[in-house]
Amino acid sequence: MPGSFRYCTVLLWFVFIGISPATAQKTSWKCVKNKDGIQVYSKKSDSAKYKIIKTTTILKTSLSALVLLITDPPDQHNWVYMNKKSEILEKKNPFTWVVYCQSHLPWPVTDRDVVSRVVLVQDSVTKIITVSGEAIPRFSPDDPDHVRIPFAKSQWRFIPLNDSNVDVEFTLALDVGGNIPHWLANMAAAKGPFQTLLGLKKEIKRKKYSKAHLSFIKEP
Repeated sequence: MPGSFRYCTVLLWFVFIGISPATAQKTSWKCVKNKDGIQVYSKKSDSAKYKIIKTTTILKTSLSALVLLITDPPDQHNWVYMNKKSEILEKKNPFTWVVYCQSHLPWPVTDRDVVSRVVLVQDSVTKIITVSGEAIPRFSPDDPDHVRIPFAKSQWRFIPLNDSNVDVEFTLALDVGGNIPHWLANMAAAKGPFQTLLGLKKEIKRKKYSKAHLSFIKEP
């Protein structure tokens, strides 16, 4: 797979939400924002510290373009909310890798970083692509200038539709570690997911993505 998976996006990492998606099945999704063709949903279980966030939009693009975009680490800061750095630490094959990401937080909160193992799967029949990530905080030594995120799970889904449209869906749950002011958590939860998908919509139009063709991705 070219580049690193921009999974730290995955890196919506920094929308400040908590607990795994599986624990939030007791409640239904609630739409909290619908603007510029982007929908942001949230839900929360009795045990959840923060909300689980899901963002969706529909784009006229290819699956290869989307995969190339999220596997292009140097470009991540252009569209991922609060991202300042991402890089691949390990890649054994085109479908699984380990990625390191840093995010900048407003003063006086300490910046965060996260190490995640990412797995890409494409359904041979539906052509749906699923990219799942999970934090592995002990994979590499802590950075003294960052607070290591102890728990995070995320999932991208690229669902082919008619007329070259793709339903793009991203779901995230995490515990950012340390002490986060409520005002910052609320701001990030409200703004982060929307801004990231808005950035993705703009970035995917660049020529290097719009003309992408990846041999290991099957288009519908």
